[in-house]
Amino acid sequence: MAAYAPLTASQRWDHYLHLTFLSPGIYLASLAAAGGSQLAKDPPEWRQGFDGYAKRTGSLFATFAIQASVQEGTAAALGYDPRHLRCECQGAGRRLAHGVLWSFLTKNNEGQTRFNIPVVAGAYAAGMIPLLWYPDRYSPLKDGFRRGSQQLGFAVGANLLAEFSPEIKRFFRRKSTP
Repeated sequence: MAAYAPLTASQRWDHYLHLTFLSPGIYLASLAAAGGSQLAKDPPEWRQGFDGYAKRTGSLFATFAIQASVQEGTAAALGYDPRHLRCECQGAGRRLAHGVLWSFLTKNNEGQTRFNIPVVAGAYAAGMIPLLWYPDRYSPLKDGFRRGSQQLGFAVGANLLAEFSPEIKRFFRRKSTP
């Protein structure tokens, strides 16, 4: 079993920049999510066409950036690890349980297991703050709570993806070799 090593300040900063601005993932996620919102006409006040899609894309990019900023900033302030810590266990069931459970747990700088306050804070900030620039009929508290809860669900999915990413990569590499 490998000893836990907390992030240095420099590693923490690099992690934040990569997650929020340097990875193509946030841009692709913003474009794809905006496409889904465009198809769903959410919110309908932003209309269809390029202008509506641009508003949705910008709003979703800001949402993702808010979530990452609150999550990473809170993790830094509390001395919590923002990374997904993969399971060293064997078996799909154990790893699946680890992926779900460790969506809500993390380690602090001393290597102690803690409730992952930064993930919850980031999810609800991302659910509530963007509604301040949405049409007036949206409630940052009521609708924001619902959206924050959805963000927590997405966090579980992202953790499961991270937990099984080596196997997923191997599967696709195997399929692409003749």
